[in-house]
Amino acid sequence: MSNTTQPAVATLDPLQVASENYKLLMENDSVRVFDVRIRPGESVAMHAVGPSVIYVFNDGRLRHTYADGKVEEKIAKAGAVVWDEAEVHETKNVGDTDIHSLKIELKET
Repeated sequence: MSNTTQPAVATLDPLQVASENYKLLMENDSVRVFDVRIRPGESVAMHAVGPSVIYVFNDGRLRHTYADGKVEEKIAKAGAVVWDEAEVHETKNVGDTDIHSLKIELKET
């Protein structure tokens, strides 16, 4: 799932690009913890995420479009814990339920 074509990451921080979807719950020298919510039909503009552990609260479907044009659809399952590599992508909720997850993004040390 990693994408090697990555624009300037600092300008793609989800807190700046998608502040209505990414709420910062905690940050320290090691991690950033986000509450992430995306409504049905809603898109989150191109953004960069670090390597992360994601806890999924409810079932849903989403589509990632990467900077190189690759498209990937994913199924979110309630209760799943997912590892996600660092990547740059746009996200669209293509299901009919909210996407809701807790994202623990690891910082490089």
